[in-house]
Amino acid sequence: MSVDPNGHKSLSTKWIVAAIAVVLVVIAGIAIVGGRSDDDASTADGAGAQVTPGGGDSSGAAGGAPGEFQPVTAMGEALVPLEESVPAPGSDPAEGVAAPMLAGFDFAGSAVTVRPSGKPVLLVFLAHWCPHCNAEIPRLIEWRESGQMPDSLEVVGIATGSRDDQVNWPPSQWLVDKEWPWAVMADSKDQEAAFAMGVSGYPGLVLLAGDGTVLARRSGEASVSELNDWVGAAMLSA
Repeated sequence: MSVDPNGHKSLSTKWIVAAIAVVLVVIAGIAIVGGRSDDDASTADGAGAQVTPGGGDSSGAAGGAPGEFQPVTAMGEALVPLEESVPAPGSDPAEGVAAPMLAGFDFAGSAVTVRPSGKPVLLVFLAHWCPHCNAEIPRLIEWRESGQMPDSLEVVGIATGSRDDQVNWPPSQWLVDKEWPWAVMADSKDQEAAFAMGVSGYPGLVLLAGDGTVLARRSGEASVSELNDWVGAAMLSA
């Protein structure tokens, strides 16, 4: 899966090589995914996203070394690709489905695991070169600082679709510069984390219930009020 800021989503299958060129086209606040590649860095923000200094994780995946790409293990069946940027409630076939558990690493090589923890988790898939992702990060931070973000909600950024020939490389420094305050998982070059969650556009948001089932998914930019309404409605319906 890779990004193709064309404003619509286009997901390559897990077996397509990530050498597919990424075409950037800005439409509707969405960076379309068209190949696969990625990265991220950060600190733990709760039980749902565990960060273990020194690498190594419960899946036994190799890791522990700093890098802009890290191995990712997805345990469970991949979610179907998201077809609409903002699906109507109940129209996304992934809703109510158990999401795969993700085991990987941050940029420093510390283990990061996304698994059911009894607390809702918002996964935010971001590409450093994506203009919509660059616009959305400040809104997410504003949402948190405004006090509107639910106290129980954990957030994990997943740096994906990373390319060393695009702006804001490397993603590890990009997230530092953007002052990303939450935990981060660096996706693999093949974008295995994004593929597992059915991400088809950036920024891609996947909201999981405390039991690991999907509450809602969306892609593209959202205002603070839109984020608040979207998350609030999904959590109330759980």
